[in-house]
Amino acid sequence: MFPKSLRNYVKDVTLSIGDMIVDTVSGQIGLLVACDRRISMTDDDIYFWHVKWSDGPAVDVTQVINPIWMEEEGLKLSILVGFYNLHVS
Repeated sequence: MFPKSLRNYVKDVTLSIGDMIVDTVSGQIGLLVACDRRISMTDDDIYFWHVKWSDGPAVDVTQVINPIWMEEEGLKLSILVGFYNLHVS
């Protein structure tokens, strides 16, 4: 029996407006403020999360740049591997 791929665990992570993510490197705190659905005629629809980041990171923010819009599956994978810690509202 083979272990499940990380992509199989993505469906177990649920994101909602108001959830908080913490960057484990910089200490920056991000708040999920909106979810935007992008419609694709050829592929599955893609969801993007708008993240409002804190102004006071624990390390020099010029060295760590967090995106304002994050694709949902990529964000979930980043949570699963430990780049971000998720705190649900």
